[in-house]
Amino acid sequence: MRGAGECVVLAETKDHQNWELIGLIAEKCSGDQITVLRRAREAIGNDEDHHLLHTTGWTRELWIKSLGLPAVLPPPEEVKNVETKIGASRAEQARNDMLRGKH
Repeated sequence: MRGAGECVVLAETKDHQNWELIGLIAEKCSGDQITVLRRAREAIGNDEDHHLLHTTGWTRELWIKSLGLPAVLPPPEEVKNVETKIGASRAEQARNDMLRGKH
């Protein structure tokens, strides 16, 4: 399960990077084709952040559990339904409270 999680995190990281590059192109270029890229980036960009942040949280907690340490499952990113890197950081910082049953 952890190995599969690592593969998904790797794929989501690459996917996220590709969407960032599409966003950069959409910002710096012009023309009809760029309009299509801008629309795609606006429509999909937030989903890509969500996927990467949540997948990373699940994989981290599964590794923690496999090491015999207390894990938060579902992970804080999932419980708090984070959508940004800042939200993910705050969720991860809340792990200890979640382990003690304080959401």
